[in-house]
Amino acid sequence: MNRSASSRRTKTAIESPSGLMGDSETSTTAWTSTGEGRRRGQEVSRGPEETDQVQQPRFRLFSKAAALAALATLVITPALDATSTVLPRSVSDRPDERSGPQIHVMYVVPSDGADRALDTDGTIAASVKNWQTWLHGQTAGHGLFLDAYQGELDVTFDRLPRTDAQYASRGVFIRDAIESDLRAAGFSAPGKIYLAYYDGSSTAACGGGAWPPALVGNVAAIYMRATYGQGSLCYTPSLSLNGLQIMDFAALHEVMHTMGFVPTCAPHQTRAGHVSDSPTDLMYAGDQPWYPSVLDFGRDDYFDAHIPGCLDLANSPYFGATQSPAPPPSGKPSANYRLTVKVVGPGRVLSAPAGIACPRRCAAAFSKGTKVTLRPRSVKRSRFVRWSGACSGSKRCTVVLSRPRSVSARFREPAGGSM
Repeated sequence: MNRSASSRRTKTAIESPSGLMGDSETSTTAWTSTGEGRRRGQEVSRGPEETDQVQQPRFRLFSKAAALAALATLVITPALDATSTVLPRSVSDRPDERSGPQIHVMYVVPSDGADRALDTDGTIAASVKNWQTWLHGQTAGHGLFLDAYQGELDVTFDRLPRTDAQYASRGVFIRDAIESDLRAAGFSAPGKIYLAYYDGSSTAACGGGAWPPALVGNVAAIYMRATYGQGSLCYTPSLSLNGLQIMDFAALHEVMHTMGFVPTCAPHQTRAGHVSDSPTDLMYAGDQPWYPSVLDFGRDDYFDAHIPGCLDLANSPYFGATQSPAPPPSGKPSANYRLTVKVVGPGRVLSAPAGIACPRRCAAAFSKGTKVTLRPRSVKRSRFVRWSGACSGSKRCTVVLSRPRSVSARFREPAGGSM
């Protein structure tokens, strides 16, 4: 999207209520344009409130049956286990266990809002665990650095100064107001992104985040009592206690925006910080309903994409190894085998399960019996030619790790180039 100084547009905070919206003709998202750029603390979709509204395609709402079907596909991670501990309520940010950039989670309630104690009953901790566990699965044990205290997620409670109606009256600018009020309360530590689970209502949006450099801010927010269409709830928070649900994906989606994703230099970037290549992508926006299940479909936009000068989650200071290896059962040594990949020519190879993204990461250890599928990805109009080693031919390469294996992938440069 063109973000010139004379005509700058960003998308609203709606971010796909219940994850089941694509862009089409009915209600829920608005676009704004401004010639003066973004002011501090405004939302991803926002321009100043006084800017003119610009008509753009709006999200399509899908049936309740489709919503339930989609939610059923998302319950894929366990709820908090018996060993999980939720800290007692705190109204301040406890001492940090680690230095550097990190995500601080908050439960915030409007001045007249009902306090459902979601910070102490495990709901918010479960939501964060759900999306972090999913991220681990997508990135071979890497995730976002979370603010913790005594080994547990540090969640801060804040009773906000405005009423629910006052925040709701801000329309698509609710996040802006929340960020302003949290900053005034002292939540503005350098290097911290504040993920606010806001227990308030909205009929204009289901959440929002910043999007630097076009929109600088430190708060990502989801609105847990928001509704869309004819009054359907965007989220049901208690579902997080049973496993991964759409609210959890939405929270991670808004954090990603606030970290700067998806950058405009990504080849499939669209609609102010989203991608267009698959509705299964965490950061998708488009004409199809959103069914998130993949971090950067094709690994060519914002994770391990290797685009020179382009923001990449793999290199973010908020991202790193956050999952400890599971101990072997019954004290027996674990059986892991190494898969090594070699790329010849201008191309890339990605693995499922995640672990290999060659030529950057060309070897990974997988447990015995793991079936690893390797996918070739051409770059700069090159062409995949063939596999060799543990795979052959030019079709899909699947390797079962019963011993250490190695695979080579050969790519050919486009006409006019040389190997």
